[in-house]
Amino acid sequence: MTEQELIDLGFDKVEVTDDESQNGYDYYYYILDLLPGLSLISSASDESLDEWKVFNFDWDTKNPLDMVSINNLIAVAVNQGYKPS
Repeated sequence: MTEQELIDLGFDKVEVTDDESQNGYDYYYYILDLLPGLSLISSASDESLDEWKVFNFDWDTKNPLDMVSINNLIAVAVNQGYKPS
């Protein structure tokens, strides 16, 4: 998945400075809050290079979500009242 695809899906960019993380560098990631208990989060910029991966860390899986799955989750959230930006 590309960074532009994350933006197009409505993910918000979260910037983390070295002062906050104390890891020696700044980085960022993307997050999409769909419903209470259903938030999607991307891999971090320092891990992503040309391909971004999306996960829900509340689920016990290490498999990233693909575009079809993300769109299906957004559709479910919209049916429950989520208003995409």
